[in-house]
Amino acid sequence: MKKLLLSFTLLGLSLTGFAQTRYVDDVFSRSDVVMTPNVPFGQNFYFLSFPPAPQGSSSSNPLLGDLYMDMYTPPATDVATDRPLVILFHTGSFLPKYINGSYSGNNKDSALVEICMRMAMKGYVVAAPLYRLGWNPFAQTQIERTAGILNAVYRAIHDAQTAVRFFKKEATTYKIHPGKIILIGQGSGGYITLAYGTLNRQEETALPKFLLPDGNSVINDTLVGSVNGTGGLVNNYNHPGYENYVSMVANLGGAIGDISWMQGDWQEPPVAAIHASRDIYAPFDSGVVIVPTTGQPVVFVQGSRAVVKRANELNNNSIWQNHTFTDPISQRAYALNPKAQYEGLFQIDRAEIPGPLEDTSPWEWWDTAAVSAEAALYGQSGPTINANGLAGNPDMSKAKAMTYLDTIVGFLIPRMKLVLDNPTLNNEPINNFVIQHSSFPNPSESFMNLRVHPGNSISKVRVLSMNGVEISKADVQPTSYVVLERNGLPSGLYLVELTTAMGVVTDRIQWK
Repeated sequence: MKKLLLSFTLLGLSLTGFAQTRYVDDVFSRSDVVMTPNVPFGQNFYFLSFPPAPQGSSSSNPLLGDLYMDMYTPPATDVATDRPLVILFHTGSFLPKYINGSYSGNNKDSALVEICMRMAMKGYVVAAPLYRLGWNPFAQTQIERTAGILNAVYRAIHDAQTAVRFFKKEATTYKIHPGKIILIGQGSGGYITLAYGTLNRQEETALPKFLLPDGNSVINDTLVGSVNGTGGLVNNYNHPGYENYVSMVANLGGAIGDISWMQGDWQEPPVAAIHASRDIYAPFDSGVVIVPTTGQPVVFVQGSRAVVKRANELNNNSIWQNHTFTDPISQRAYALNPKAQYEGLFQIDRAEIPGPLEDTSPWEWWDTAAVSAEAALYGQSGPTINANGLAGNPDMSKAKAMTYLDTIVGFLIPRMKLVLDNPTLNNEPINNFVIQHSSFPNPSESFMNLRVHPGNSISKVRVLSMNGVEISKADVQPTSYVVLERNGLPSGLYLVELTTAMGVVTDRIQWK
C-alpha cells in the first residue's frame, strides 16, 4: 500500500484505499505515456506585442496563427475507447514566461507536466494547450488594466472552446468520449476554466466594473466575438457545429471574474478548487487581483472559496454533496470548510509558513539556475524572477511539490470519477446539445422551425456563415418557437445561434 502522507501541517496527502481501477489508479507506467508536442487544434488571431498594444483594437494588427497543444496519451496498445479527456491550462498572468516576471507561463511548466503525466498513467487522454497571451499590465488606469486582462481571458476562453470542439469533432481519432471532458486550470488557467463553466451570456461582460468611461463593455463582441465563440472581426470560429459543453471544471489557485456569472443554469458543470488561503495574487475568497509584473490592482474577483460555496448553493455540486467521501484528503478538506457548504474545495493552510510570508502554489518547483540563464535570453533578471517565485513559495523544492501534487490528484480523481460514471451528466453524443433544441425541416428550401424545450425561451436569433461571420440577427419576444425564413440566402451550410434563457446554443442548418 502507498505510504500515507498526513500531518498537522498538511505537507501533502496521498490517495489510498482503491483497488486497481482505471481512471483512479495508475494502470500504465510513466514510460508507457506517449507525449506528442505541438499538435495543432485550430487557428485564431494573435494580439501579442511587447509592450502590448491596446486590447481589442484593430490598430493592434492581429495576425491569424495556429493554436497548438501537447498531448499525453496511453500507449498505442491501449484497447480502451470512449476514454475521458482532461484538458489542462497553464498559468502565467496571460503574458509570456519570464516577461511576466515569473518562472512559469507555458505548457512545459514542471507541475503542469507532472499532472498531465499522472492523469495519462491512470488511462486518461490529456491535452495541454498553449492559449493566446497578451495585455498591458503597465496601463496607467485600473479600467485599462481591467480591459486588458478581461480581453486576454476572453480570448483564452475561445481557445479553450476551440480545443473542446476539436476533440468532439475528432473523438474517434483520439478514442475519447465527447461527453466526458474535464477542464483543469492552474493559476491564470483557473480563471479560464471557471469562466468557461459560467460565462454564458453576453450581458455578463457588461457588469459595472467591466464598463469603459463611455458606458460600453470592455469586451467589444463585434470585434472579438460572442461568449459562445462565434462572430467577431478578429475572431476565428473553429470546428462549427460542435457544442462547448464539458462535464466538470477544476481550479488550482485561480478566480472568477464575477460571482454573478454563476446562476445555476443546468449546463453549468460541477466545480472543484484547490487554493492556498494566503495566495498573494488570486484571492482565496474575494479580493482584488494583483499582477506580479507590476504589483498594480486589476479587478475585484471571487476566489475558490466563494466560487465553491456558490456552486453548492446552486446545487451544481450536488453529485458530490450526495456522496460520502471518506478518504483522508476529503476529511481534511471538511475539517477546514464544512462539506454541506463547501464540497469540492480543498484549502491549503500551512502553519509552518509564518506570517508575513505568503503561500501561493506550493505544488510548483523550478530550477533556479536554469531560470537565471533562460530569463537573460529574454532580457529579464533571473535573480529577480527567482525572488518573485520564492516570495510566494519560500520553501520551494521538488520533493515538497510532489507531496502537494499527491494531494491535488488525490482530491480531484474520486470527484472526477464520480462525474464520469454518472450517466445523467456525461452521455452526450456528438451534436446532442445540452440545451434541448431542434431545427426542422433541416435541410429546407424556404423556412425552418426553431424550437427549444418549453421550459426555456429564445430571445435572439443569429445566422452565421460556417466560419462564424454574422449574416443576420434578430431580437424576438421570449418564446420557445421561432420560424426562420431563408430570405434569399444561397444554398449551403450555415450556423444558427440561439440566445436562450439557459444560455447560447449553436446548430448547423442547410438551405437546399
